[in-house]
Order: sequence, then C-alpha cells, then structure tokens
Amino acid sequence: MQRGIDILRPKEPNRPPRLKLQGETFSHPRLKTGCIILGLSFFLPMVFSPGLWAFTIIERKVFTEGPFKFTLELQVYGSGSPKKTPMQISSVKVKIKNERASPKALGVKAVRAYTEPQVFRDLDTKGFTVNAGQWVTKYYRLPKEQRVPLGMHGFIQVVFEGFTISFRPKERTFQGPLK
Repeated sequence: MQRGIDILRPKEPNRPPRLKLQGETFSHPRLKTGCIILGLSFFLPMVFSPGLWAFTIIERKVFTEGPFKFTLELQVYGSGSPKKTPMQISSVKVKIKNERASPKALGVKAVRAYTEPQVFRDLDTKGFTVNAGQWVTKYYRLPKEQRVPLGMHGFIQVVFEGFTISFRPKERTFQGPLK
C-alpha cells in the first residue's frame, strides 16, 4: 500500500475499483458525464444559432459564343440555409477567363441579381473587359442593408456585349448564352 493512495475493492465482482486519494473518492463515470455535459454546453449553441449558418455555391462552365471561348465561374455566398426561400445572398464572385485569341476583347457590361424574373438589382454597371488568355475576378460584397434575397425563381445574370448568361443558384445551373 502506498502512502496517500488506497485502492478500494468493490463488493460486486463486475464493478471496477475506485481510487481514493487522501480521503476523496474519484469516480470515472462522473468525470465522463461532466465532460460530455460541458462539451455539449459549448457545442449546441453554435449548431442551433441561425446566424452562424452560411452557404457557398460554386459552379464553373466553359461557354462558346461567336469568336469567344471562355470559362465562367460564379461563387455565391450567403447566410442561412440555401434551401429556404428567400435565399439571402451576401456576396458574389465572378471569375472569367477568355481562352481563345479573338480580334476583340470579351466585354462584360453588367452583373445583376434578379430577385424575381422581372425584378433585379445591379451589382455592377461599370463593366470590364477580358483579354485573350486573361483571368478577371470581380468580387461584389453586399452590405447588410443591401443584401439580395433571391426568391424561388431568382438568378444571377452576367450581361456581356451581345449576349447574357444566367445562373440559378438553387438549381446550380447555367442558362445561355442568350441574345
């Protein structure tokens, strides 16, 4: 027997022995239960807090229209669940690479978010050009008061010079090029 530590033998044969340290008894099941309760008390508020839920939708596709062959990647970020309607969009990233050498640069006139088929909000109206072999990335972050709620039929539209391409985040599909 060591000084200060006694091993108490249980009366039942299947029960593990408990340690007694200078008059105190430690029980492993209580310690395990305490750790589980403590862990759940920190973890569950994060899981059930709706403000912490966020989504990211990333889609990429190669398009050919006239003399242009380009890759369009759209990344849509938002808060809440993407399955709920309306889907709250907090930012949009548009990446375009003009892959084919052509006599003129690929021109983008505007980027719009349609909340419904006939109602839209402009994200960018300045426009930009994409030269051959060049990647152009535009990131549109929306302040809280200007966030776009996409309805059931809402979509993101990229307006090029002469045609448009639409992206439906709920279905994760591109439509276009449309004239």
